[in-house]
Amino acid sequence: MGGAPGKFSSVPTARMRKTFRYPADNETESNGSDPEALDEEEQEHLINRLAEENASRNAFFARVLLCLPIAACLPYLPTLFHAKMRMLSVLSITSLLSTAFLLWRYPTTQTGIEILDKLHTKGKPKAKVLDRSPLETWLPYLNLGLAVMLVLMGLLVKSDATSFGWISMGNLPVIIYAVALVCKVVMASVDPESELSSLKYEYKGA
Repeated sequence: MGGAPGKFSSVPTARMRKTFRYPADNETESNGSDPEALDEEEQEHLINRLAEENASRNAFFARVLLCLPIAACLPYLPTLFHAKMRMLSVLSITSLLSTAFLLWRYPTTQTGIEILDKLHTKGKPKAKVLDRSPLETWLPYLNLGLAVMLVLMGLLVKSDATSFGWISMGNLPVIIYAVALVCKVVMASVDPESELSSLKYEYKGA
């Protein structure tokens, strides 16, 4: 399953890289006609269009992701009235709402966790760093720690209401947060503007 995204994305990527390559003379001769070449303005327009489409697609998925932690809070509401489950429920809702806040506050391609955000920034120009409050800076790490703690609490609390089907109550927040982080990392790995800008060539036609 892990190899699927790379398999499907390699075809359009290879096609775009071929587009951003000035045709050689021998290619012209072998094809029997002048190959299509894009001038600088056309290349810039194409890159901008692809970047806008990618940003729009990321924004759509970000909205879908934002619904996940909010919807995941609902199963915990009845357990708030269960004395033995109240603490686990309150902390789980806190973690889920923290995930929702981070999805809303951070850009679609940033997780707030430095080691993850650096995975796809090598060789790329540094993005503008926004001023963030201490809460916004540390919440990604605090939420990660809370989610892991909830997994342990779910193992310790013994009750008939400790699971939603096959998913433990303590596991749901960490699953939702992990999905959000993975999706953000995947979205950050797709950057048409950065990848194609380095492939632009100087148009030789008059």
